[in-house]
Amino acid sequence: EVMIDKGYLTEAQVRDIFQKQGLEGGHTQIIGYKIIALIGQGAMGAVYKAVQLSMEREVALKVLSPHLVGNEKFVMRFFKEARSVARLNHPNIIQGIDVGESNGIHYFAMEYVEGKDLEDIIKQQGPMEEKKLTELILQAARALEHAHKNNMVHRDVKPRNIMITNKDSIVKLCDLGLAKLVAEGGASQQQKVRLGTPAYISPEQAQGLADVDIRSDIYSLGVTFYFCITGEIPFKGETALIVMSKHINEQPVPPKQRIPRISDAVNAIILKMMSKKREARYQTPAELIVDLEKILQEGEIKTAVPIAAQPAVRPLPVKTPPLVGKISAQTVQRLKARRLARLGYITRRRFKK
Repeated sequence: EVMIDKGYLTEAQVRDIFQKQGLEGGHTQIIGYKIIALIGQGAMGAVYKAVQLSMEREVALKVLSPHLVGNEKFVMRFFKEARSVARLNHPNIIQGIDVGESNGIHYFAMEYVEGKDLEDIIKQQGPMEEKKLTELILQAARALEHAHKNNMVHRDVKPRNIMITNKDSIVKLCDLGLAKLVAEGGASQQQKVRLGTPAYISPEQAQGLADVDIRSDIYSLGVTFYFCITGEIPFKGETALIVMSKHINEQPVPPKQRIPRISDAVNAIILKMMSKKREARYQTPAELIVDLEKILQEGEIKTAVPIAAQPAVRPLPVKTPPLVGKISAQTVQRLKARRLARLGYITRRRFKK
């Protein structure tokens, strides 16, 4: 404003400069919003607590990272997915409010929630009591069912993306519809394969399969259930690839084996949600909701998942060499002699003898 008053810059030049700065992350001036504080930093960019001036209400503003803004196709998909989320209306899903571009900044305004996510709650308080946790997982399942009816898959369900309100312990599922865009912002197939969080990723996501559906979210919600009731993730490893490999190949230690007080019904539900084969899981969140509601009301369910029969770790099959036990001692000696001859320790003539 001073530069304009002094005549050093025109208003058009100032707009151009401000636009350029916004594209490169030089400011967070968004028309219609007042930024209050930085909440967090994620794969897509920063999240701010802000006030929507026209409505005088607090919101959460997700601001796209500058390195993603340069990808025009990505930005178009971001707007499309954000508008899809904004059309959803469910008490257990963070409500989308507004999406747009201002001063070079691409943003998505969402409902602001006063509360903590499940990961922070468990890290602070330890494993959660079974009934209370089951009620929370039921709410998350209802959120996924609403998304499923609207042909949406989350792809990154985890404790960090499940908020619990301070006032009345209502579940709010975050980042629905936006998770899959993270991989599209990069160019490599490796990035796409790693879409999702390794500790909670489904086997089909870990393998990089293209046909990921709602059953992947059910698996990830099962891992979340597992973590919150035991205080531990089912699979650990030194690298993300090791953890993802375990999701593909190894059976989890049953939660009841870690915490004996866990009921047989909850143990069975978690194991079914975490089945390696998609066909063996709950096929829709609606099926899961039926069992969760039943154990909250009656304390038991009928399930095809054997509780005690699942091994803690399923070893990979070891193929026995077909010739072991079938080679004569004379043949073994001849093979040894051939190697000695090849290495030059004995002559070819002696080998033939």
